[in-house]
Amino acid sequence: MEERKKNLIKIDLVGINEKLFGNLKGKLIKMIDNVLESSIDKETGITIKEEIDKFTSLGINFAESKLKKASFENDKLVSEIKEKYSQIERNKAESRKINAEARTIEFNQRMKELTFTLKMTKTLLIGKKDDEAIAFTKQLESFLEVIESVRETNKL
Repeated sequence: MEERKKNLIKIDLVGINEKLFGNLKGKLIKMIDNVLESSIDKETGITIKEEIDKFTSLGINFAESKLKKASFENDKLVSEIKEKYSQIERNKAESRKINAEARTIEFNQRMKELTFTLKMTKTLLIGKKDDEAIAFTKQLESFLEVIESVRETNKL
């Protein structure tokens, strides 16, 4: 049994005279087949058709490997982007933590300064017996108690 040949080229041509061209079309196809079946390397006997098949396969394999490589490179790029994004998020969290610590330190320093100022003011009022000085001293003592309560809360 003769194997069916795989069509490498399909030719659909029409001349001015379809009947005449129909007769010539078969001859033209036969000539092209003869050219494709001719040997281009006398030592190995490789035909033009085999070289075309090999070249086509190489081209397809090259394209597939390029596509796979691009996919791998894209996956790698996505992975790098995710890593950079997570690093940015870690940096933001670290910045928030440092800012919170700095604000706490500043707040505690201001509380110490306020405590010092209130105690100095209270000291200046010692010995004054008028009602206004006594009321103001009581307010200062209340402020100092609140400040001490805030300090105790921050220690927890």
